[in-house]
Amino acid sequence: MAVKPAPLAAYRLLIEYDGGKFQGWQKQGARQTREGVRTVAGSLEHVLQQAGLQLLHLGGAGRTDAGVHALGQVAHLHLDSRGAPRPAELRRLLDSALPHDIAIRDVQTCSPRFHARHDAADRTYLYQICRRRSAFGKPWIWWVKRNLDLGRLRAAWTSFQGDQDIAAFADLDPEEDGRARILTCEVAEAGALILLRVRASHFFRRQVRRMVGASVACALGEEEPRRIQEDLRNPTDAANLYWGAKAAPASGLFLEAVRYQGDPEPGPPRATLVIP
Repeated sequence: MAVKPAPLAAYRLLIEYDGGKFQGWQKQGARQTREGVRTVAGSLEHVLQQAGLQLLHLGGAGRTDAGVHALGQVAHLHLDSRGAPRPAELRRLLDSALPHDIAIRDVQTCSPRFHARHDAADRTYLYQICRRRSAFGKPWIWWVKRNLDLGRLRAAWTSFQGDQDIAAFADLDPEEDGRARILTCEVAEAGALILLRVRASHFFRRQVRRMVGASVACALGEEEPRRIQEDLRNPTDAANLYWGAKAAPASGLFLEAVRYQGDPEPGPPRATLVIP
């Protein structure tokens, strides 16, 4: 006799977190139980289970890697509807019990069919480069100690825009196709910060960090922007190894926003960290 599935309550969460002490968003199975291995999803699940709520499913829109932060991660959460809290109660519960480096920005009910990853129209990442040493910002920036040529940086960064084969600039599984539609690549300045923003239909593992590292290499005069264009047209294993070695550190990278059908277009890049 088939087991009748539990009735579920569906929620859409908007989450921010400092990823510096997390091994990424996604729970890592048995590894999650090892001392010192923290994930954002695992922390959320622990709080829900400690509260006596029956978790049916939790999924995030972006699979942020270890050390990567989020300003606007979106997740769908399914709980057994028997005894499930209202959105305001769920937010208070999570805010009171989650560690200090995770914050819930919003909780709404949603259709059980809503899927944070599959339904996303596009995602936006923001990277912070700092041109000076900061006493406050080290966990959220990449301090590049040498002078950067902003014109070369802009030329390199914007060369990624368009329909691209990004295989030379990402860690792909053997069955993955490296093609992606990169909608916008923007550069902005905010005091000592250089903000690199990229919006795309989807991203692969370590893609943004390699894009940033490649752009900085051009800005330092170590490479030419045309090398990036050549490796987009004709990606090779050698190029993948080369750009992998130049990947930017995770500390400066933020999942800024996830956009869904009907959401407004994002505004101009903004500073996520104010450095005096």
